[in-house]
Amino acid sequence: MMESLAVGHQPKHSLSPQDDALFRAFQSNLLSLISHELRTPLMGVINALTLLEQKEQSSDFSKEELIAMAQGNALRLQRSLASLLDLVAIESGTFHAKLREIDLGRLIKSRSEINEPLLKNHKIILNGQAGICLADPQKLSRALDLCFQIVVSKIEKFQPLYVELKGIEIQLKFQIQKGHESLWDEAWSKSLMGFQSGVTSPTSAFSEAVQSEKDFLTRTEEGLGSELLLIHEIMRLHQGKFESERKCDEIHLRLKIPQLSSVEILKAVLASRTEQLLPEKGSLSSLSLGMIEIPKKYQPGKYRVEEFTTLIKKGLFRASDSVYALPEQERVALVLEDCKPQDTPKLLERLEKTSKIKFRFGLSSCPEDSLDPSRLIEIAEQRMK
Repeated sequence: MMESLAVGHQPKHSLSPQDDALFRAFQSNLLSLISHELRTPLMGVINALTLLEQKEQSSDFSKEELIAMAQGNALRLQRSLASLLDLVAIESGTFHAKLREIDLGRLIKSRSEINEPLLKNHKIILNGQAGICLADPQKLSRALDLCFQIVVSKIEKFQPLYVELKGIEIQLKFQIQKGHESLWDEAWSKSLMGFQSGVTSPTSAFSEAVQSEKDFLTRTEEGLGSELLLIHEIMRLHQGKFESERKCDEIHLRLKIPQLSSVEILKAVLASRTEQLLPEKGSLSSLSLGMIEIPKKYQPGKYRVEEFTTLIKKGLFRASDSVYALPEQERVALVLEDCKPQDTPKLLERLEKTSKIKFRFGLSSCPEDSLDPSRLIEIAEQRMK
């Protein structure tokens, strides 16, 4: 019965007395956990500022120590609020990603530099090279920040953090604190269970929710205990995976982002874009999809799809226009935001003129034809001419 309940909401259907008692206990503990994680750092900020204001009187802390105390607690409060907002968005069904092509290497370097103060006692070592990936830069940045938060609470003192880039796969390697190996295995197992059952299961959203408020005083870690779950959910939005491997005392965390060139990724792109057409979003007015068949005579060879994709990209001039190679189908997909259906054929004709190549293409538009990504692709293929 408990597995079907939404976090923080009393179910509409009646529960047995035993289940009702369990649910109410969970609600009470959940509110206590949230209250503790918000109230404690807030009081830390207030107390530090109060002591700073009264610095003329006797104090055991220097001015620099009080400022650092206030900053540290403010960041802890910010992290807890961000996690709460993410969990609310997941539960309410509004946790979405707007996928686009980004330079993964540049993003990793930026997040590493931003999180250096958090890992001030640990050197961050970047290795490897990253390519272009399909991602929501804000959501992926959030996943990386959560990874750094996890690492700083688990890593052995003064040991380095290795961030390795392999194309569009990110791997973080670190040595876990001695004696914490089994605790890590348990936390990872809980996150997998929560991810598979979904955050509508109360026990999955907050893996560290304890059974009594007094236990909060003996907690060994800060936070809501939902960081691993949130990273799983972010990677789900990207059609990717979040994996962990422990080799003795060394932890490997991997964020795997799928290749750009597949129909499934194209569907993910379209799903992200069509979401912006809904009335409550309203950030897009229309969306057009063009399926272009690569001419058989064009550059025969191993790289013909990539070369034709590059050729099409050169003919576009708007940053919001995207081109995706589909090697298995010998086609290229063109996704155009806020492009009127009657204007799309003109754009394709202009691309033919600039490339000096005739090609077959089919078009579909959203919301006129459909809001379903699979249906949009099917309609465009049926209209191929």
